[in-house]
Amino acid sequence: MNSTISIDLGLSDIEIKEVKTDKYGNYHINICSTLIGGKCHVCGEEITKFHAYDREIEIRHLPILGKKCYLHIRLPRYECEHCKKNPKTTVQLPWRRYNSAYTQAFEEHILNALTNNTMSDVSRKEGISEGRIKRILEHHYSDKIDWKNFETLGQIGIDEIALKKRA
Repeated sequence: MNSTISIDLGLSDIEIKEVKTDKYGNYHINICSTLIGGKCHVCGEEITKFHAYDREIEIRHLPILGKKCYLHIRLPRYECEHCKKNPKTTVQLPWRRYNSAYTQAFEEHILNALTNNTMSDVSRKEGISEGRIKRILEHHYSDKIDWKNFETLGQIGIDEIALKKRA
């Protein structure tokens, strides 16, 4: 009997090297980038001179069959030959925010999970801290409202329970 399945991770510019499961059944997928080159973080020019691989990072992705999924990758670094000091730039993948421990798809999954749930509920269910959930929220939603964009307010919500407490 064949126990192999194929699942599209929905991520571009990668190649899967190895898939493992840990003692909890969570998936650990070793991937590599298929992108060649990038843009220099100093001058913005295209760079293609390979320098080295960065340290391995772990990125949380969408669950697979109800189990956590972690991507492991060493991103390639390229050297800029246009700049005087030849700075090195690490390639950034289109499906991950710079320095984020999560894929954009996982961040959207967390935002959707917050519908009708508290941060504490989602934190427990997904196994990430409330602080990390708060940072995802802060990145995706500004806490400042530009009132110039509103000509009129159609409805105002009033907390009737709070009104009764004051009586």
